[in-house]
Amino acid sequence: MRALLVGFVLVLGLATIASAQPPADPCAGVRCGTHGLCVSESQEAYCFCDEGFEASGRSCVRAPTRRMLITTPASELGVRIVGLASAEDGRDLANVGRSRASLEPGPLARYVTPGALWCSDFVSWVYRAAGVPFTGGAHGGWMLPTNAAIRRWFVRRSAWIERGDVGYGSFTPSPGDYVRISTPTWGHSAIVRSVQGTTLHLVEGNARGHVRLIRYERWREHARIEGFGLIRAAHAPRPRRS
Repeated sequence: MRALLVGFVLVLGLATIASAQPPADPCAGVRCGTHGLCVSESQEAYCFCDEGFEASGRSCVRAPTRRMLITTPASELGVRIVGLASAEDGRDLANVGRSRASLEPGPLARYVTPGALWCSDFVSWVYRAAGVPFTGGAHGGWMLPTNAAIRRWFVRRSAWIERGDVGYGSFTPSPGDYVRISTPTWGHSAIVRSVQGTTLHLVEGNARGHVRLIRYERWREHARIEGFGLIRAAHAPRPRRS
């Protein structure tokens, strides 16, 4: 009987150790080719591609030559982005963009795998609808489904400011800018609505399963606010390489 009890305890201990092991890296073995890298979220792997390339499955392929004409003046861009995002307030994934079904890019749900996290997908969708899309992602480049990829996109365009950077204490984001929020798991994406005094007002997709208007008091000191992507600076004309 004692031997059986010892064996049971041993098996239970081994099972506990096995369950404590971190989950396998979903990017293990995913190369995305020579023009991209793998980023992951919620055990899903995605490719984030170099400029001039877009994700096709788990590889990066050369993107067709296309240039989206940005017709919204810079002074009105934030208003347009915030208006598009805020109009979806209260809607779940199945209903985001349904009122824009005849307009590009159509409803958001057609681009999101059921059960996937969709806060970054929502940001990508809003920017695409506003005419200032991301590049290097899926669906023609504009869909970046992880906050890690979105941060990298702003960084490579010199349009990212991080908590702790020089100047962060006096920096104020503009309506329409991107926000990366810290969470215990993979992070969270949102769009700036406005800054009123020390209160940061955001539009967040997939906040308890819906688009919601959220505010953060004393945002400069708030530990969850990690950094901002400056959408106007990201789409400003860049000097050509000689």
